[in-house]
Amino acid sequence: MLTFFSQLIKSPIGRHLTLSIVLFSSVITLITTAYQLISDYRNDVVRIDRVFSNMEKVNLDVLAASIWVIDERLINTQLNGLIQLPDINYISIKDDSGQAWNAGEQKQEHSLDKTFPLVYKSPTESINVGTLEIQVDVDAIYQRLYDKAIIILLSNGIKTFLVAGFILFLVWFNITKHLDKLSQYCKDIDLDQEYEPLQFARQEKIDEFKQVADSINSMQVQLRSSFGALKKSKAELQTALEDRERLLKLERSYKEELARQVKERTIELEQSLSALKRAQQVLVEQEKMAALGGLVSGVAHEINTPIGICLTAASAQLSHIEELIDLIHSDQATLDEINEILNEYQESCELIVRNITKASSLIQKFKTIAIDRSHEEHQPCNLSQQLHEILESTLIMHPHVNAVTEISVEPTLNIQTNISLLNQIVSNILSNAFTHAFHGREDNLIHISATVDEESIIISIQNNGLEIPADVAEHMFEPFFTTNRNKGGTGLGLSAAFNAATLLKGTMSYRADSTLGGPQFDIKFPYTQCELTVPSVQHDFYI
Repeated sequence: MLTFFSQLIKSPIGRHLTLSIVLFSSVITLITTAYQLISDYRNDVVRIDRVFSNMEKVNLDVLAASIWVIDERLINTQLNGLIQLPDINYISIKDDSGQAWNAGEQKQEHSLDKTFPLVYKSPTESINVGTLEIQVDVDAIYQRLYDKAIIILLSNGIKTFLVAGFILFLVWFNITKHLDKLSQYCKDIDLDQEYEPLQFARQEKIDEFKQVADSINSMQVQLRSSFGALKKSKAELQTALEDRERLLKLERSYKEELARQVKERTIELEQSLSALKRAQQVLVEQEKMAALGGLVSGVAHEINTPIGICLTAASAQLSHIEELIDLIHSDQATLDEINEILNEYQESCELIVRNITKASSLIQKFKTIAIDRSHEEHQPCNLSQQLHEILESTLIMHPHVNAVTEISVEPTLNIQTNISLLNQIVSNILSNAFTHAFHGREDNLIHISATVDEESIIISIQNNGLEIPADVAEHMFEPFFTTNRNKGGTGLGLSAAFNAATLLKGTMSYRADSTLGGPQFDIKFPYTQCELTVPSVQHDFYI
C-alpha cells in the first residue's frame, strides 16, 4: 500500500487522474446537492402554505365562535394546539375590544407572518370579532436545509474519495506499474548486453500491454540486428579507409607518371603541330597557285579569242596590202579592183577594232577585280540622283531591252562614299539583270529602293525576271563563273560587284524571292550624311 501511495504521489498521471476525478465528482455533487436543497425548500414552503390553508378551513370558525362567547378555556386550548404545529413559533389572537391571547415567542426577523380575520357567522349575518396572527420561524427551515446539505456533501465526498481511490488502485494495478516496468526496461536496454525480452508481472493475456511488449521485443530484435550490421559496416568502412589510403598513394604515383607522360606527349604534339602548320602553309600556297592558275587560264581563254581574231584580220590585211601594192604598180589595175581590196581592208580593220575593243573591255573589267580602290577619296553625292545616272547609263548599254524602272529613294538623302565603287556595284547588278533575267521576256520590272538602318544604308535591287537556279546562285559571286560563256559572258560582273561591296566595308547578299517575284540583291555599307543641293529628279520613267 505504501508503494501504491508513493507511486501515486510521484506519478504525474496518478496526480492528474486523482485531481480530475475529485473535481468532476465535486462539481456533480454540488449540482445535485443544490438541486435537492432547492427542492426541499420548495417542499417546506408548500407544506407551510398547506398548514395555513388547513388552519383557515378548520380553526378560524371555532376561534371566532370562542371569541364571540368569550370562552377563554377553549381559546387557550386551541392556541396550545396550534403552537404545537411544526415551524410555528408564535400565535396571537386579538378581539375587537383589544383583548389578546398569545402563545410562543415572537421574532422580529427571519420569520414568515400570516394574519387571518376572525369572522363569526350568525344565521343572519357575518360579524368580524378579531384577528389571528401566526408567525413561522424561517431559521428552523434554513437549519434543516443546512444540516441536510452537510450530510449530503459529507456522504458524497466520502463516496467520491472511495471511488477515486478504488479507480486509482485499479489504474495502478492494471496500468501504472506496467508503465513503470516498461520505462525501467527501456532505460536498461543495452545493445552490448545479452538480449532479455520484456515481460510484465501479471497473468498472461492478450491485450494492449501484450501487444506493446511484443512490439518492443520485436523492435529490440531488429535494433540488435541493425546494430550488428552497423558494427560490421563500421569494420568494413575502416578496412575501406585503409584501402583508400593505399589507393590514394598509388593514385599519386600514377598521376606523377601520367604527368611525365603528358609532358612528353605535349612536346611531341607541339613538334607535330609545327610540322602540320608548315604543311598547311605549303597547302595554302599550293591552293593559291592553283587558284591563280585557274584565274590566269580563264583570262587567257577570254582574251585569246579576240586577240586571235585580230591576228587573223591583221594577217589578212598584210596580204591585202601586198595585193594592193602589186595592183597599184601594175598597168592593168582598175578602180573596181582597188575598191574591192580597200573594202576588204576596211572590213578587216573594223573586225580588228571590234575585237581590240572587246579585249580592252575584258581587261578593264578584270582590272576592277584586281585593282584595290579602297584608297580613293569619298565624295558627297545625292543618292537618288546618282542611282538615276547609273540606271540611265546602263539602259544606254542595253538598248534592245524594254523594262519599266522605279527608284524609291528619299530625294534629300545625301551621302558621302566612294562613288566609283558604288557605280560599279549597281551597274554590274543591273547589267546582269538586263542580260540574264529579261532574256526573251516582256513586261519587265526593276525596282531600286534605299533604307537607312542606324549608321548603315541598304540598297535593294529587285526585278520580276527569271529565277536563278540554286546551283548557279551558290557560285555566282565567284570570278569567271558564268552560264553564258558561249554568248560572250565572262563571269566577272557579280564577282566585281561583290568585291566592290567588300571594299566599301559592307556586304552584298542575295534573295531568291522578292516582292516582284524575281531575284533581289541587297547592298549594305556604312555612310556619312552630308549637305548637298539636289535638283528635282523624276523617279519613274519608261524605256
